[in-house]
Amino acid sequence: MAIGWGNLAGGIGEILGKASTYIPGKIEKLKNERLSLAQERSQIERINMDITNPEHRKKAMRLSDIISRINYIDSVLGNKAQD
Repeated sequence: MAIGWGNLAGGIGEILGKASTYIPGKIEKLKNERLSLAQERSQIERINMDITNPEHRKKAMRLSDIISRINYIDSVLGNKAQD
């Protein structure tokens, strides 16, 4: 039974990702990123979007990405607060 390099690298990356949340600067960086994303989200939400407009579709997709990232950051910070 052989372990593929992809699985090994993915496992190591996951461990390092979790460990990096314990580095003090990492938490501050996430808080700053969340603040920046929240400001961008607010700007995009002010637009009265028309989905037939290609530029607005791009903004809608960006908004979706922002919301996903904010939710992820909130979960990481919430888990860190419980530690």
